[in-house]
Amino acid sequence: MSEAPRVTVAGGGLAGLAAALRLAERGYRVTVYEQKSMLGGNLASRPAAHGVYLDVYPHMYCNWYHNFWRLLDDTSGVDRSTLFAPVSGYKQLCRGDFPRFTGVTDMYSPWHMLQNMFSGVGPPADMFVFGYATIDLLAERLNPTMLLKDMSVNGFLNARPYMTKRASAAYDSFITGVWAIPSYLASAHDFRLYLEYCLANPTPAFWLPRGSARDRVISHLADALKAAGVNVVTKVQLTSVSCAGGRVSEIGLQHTEFDKHTYAWVGVGEPWTEEVEETEEVILAVPPFALSKLVRSGGSGRRIVEAEPDIAELARLRAQPIPIVHLYFTRKLAHIPAEPVGLFGSRLRLAFTDISQTWEDVGDFAGRTVLAVSSSDVYGLPGTAPSDDAYAILVELAEYLGFDAGPAWGQSSDIDWERTRYDTNADTQLFVNETGTDVWRPRTVCESLSNLCFAGDFCHSHVGMTTIESAVTTGLEAARAIVERRGVGAPVEVVKPASDVSALSGALYVWLRYAWAPYALSASAWSRGSDHVRGMAPRASDAKSLLRYLLTPGRPPRRHR
Repeated sequence: MSEAPRVTVAGGGLAGLAAALRLAERGYRVTVYEQKSMLGGNLASRPAAHGVYLDVYPHMYCNWYHNFWRLLDDTSGVDRSTLFAPVSGYKQLCRGDFPRFTGVTDMYSPWHMLQNMFSGVGPPADMFVFGYATIDLLAERLNPTMLLKDMSVNGFLNARPYMTKRASAAYDSFITGVWAIPSYLASAHDFRLYLEYCLANPTPAFWLPRGSARDRVISHLADALKAAGVNVVTKVQLTSVSCAGGRVSEIGLQHTEFDKHTYAWVGVGEPWTEEVEETEEVILAVPPFALSKLVRSGGSGRRIVEAEPDIAELARLRAQPIPIVHLYFTRKLAHIPAEPVGLFGSRLRLAFTDISQTWEDVGDFAGRTVLAVSSSDVYGLPGTAPSDDAYAILVELAEYLGFDAGPAWGQSSDIDWERTRYDTNADTQLFVNETGTDVWRPRTVCESLSNLCFAGDFCHSHVGMTTIESAVTTGLEAARAIVERRGVGAPVEVVKPASDVSALSGALYVWLRYAWAPYALSASAWSRGSDHVRGMAPRASDAKSLLRYLLTPGRPPRRHR
């Protein structure tokens, strides 16, 4: 057999690494170029104080991530429960309620619907509406009433006659906490797919890592890549891609370093110092903004965008950073749950996870609470300096948990400032699953260039919602495309979670939509009526006080003006 082709993978995130491993296992000669010093992309971990690695983002891993779990099983060789802890639900905290947390248990399991109605997250009537809205959305697959691809989750919910303000707010809080995107932007079509996958594998609700993503995921993958002969090159970025004869002919490479002022990885030296490398097969597994620049790079007549004009629409895709504070307290805070917590009504849309309860064998966590706190509304931060943004997050968190935030960042006696870390995450932005963007998301195979594939969680796939699984899936799709056109190696298998959703369950959702519709409308009426009664109570109290005043003997005469 002739020597297998060389494959160049740009991007060391999950998509690029998954593609590289599956190709290398089939004998392909693979080189991975990663701009940063660490692998993993949005699943990477940064070195912090005292030898601890802290995740760029805290992640929740769903049961239906079949391709991800298979990749991890193949590379780690250990049972999932050794690396991850099962978690049954989410928690919510309202301002002024600490230490009383409310939450939902196994929210994707129909057997817990009654329990979740009376969980305290909201009044039972609104929680019934919340659960019914999920069934109503799922029924859209077989019994469509709206064009979901053109509608946000918020738009779908508020167009339904049974919807209440509290149920809609609960949905917004849930979606913002999980994907860091408000429900008025999130695609209703992609969210419906996500719900289908979760309901097909409802228990546990998700898994949390027992340590950093570096230790539990990326290190196993990196070891497997090394064993398979993959050449992984970090701190090198692609600066240009040139095409000729209907294929990518060469790429430009440049070394990088981290700029602390801009919080970005930048090229070292001048642009003309880039190294040029000829290519055989290319996978571009870089974020949307970087990809949008690459498709426009190269000399005139040699650009990707000239061979594939539709790829220019990449510029429409949006990503945003989600700042994270890894907050080390000087003591253990009582009553903090192990589950992820969303702060209801938070102006900065804060959420946190107590990683000191989940991560194992981390000596630096002993005797203290360590929270990974995220702000999903980066635009609500002051933006005047990183310390100002970090302090704004700290102040609002203190309003919920009741600790002393101090007069400024670095000045609270409740916080261990030597270990506490704030990251703007400007260098690791999350793709925004906005309504209507599906048509602009690139597909795996570039039809106009015979040796080019795209991969990444923002790329088009059957998964829909941007997740860890969509990153792995698109990487496997790219590897499969190369194997099919080159004819070297066994086929690359890609598991589709949609196969777990049967026509029978779809028919059940449609039946429940109509069978429970009267109850949803009744619950909505009850909720609105309760609001009306509560609104009348102050007025009734004022009227009663006035009447008592008028009937009181010896009251002073009223003066007229």
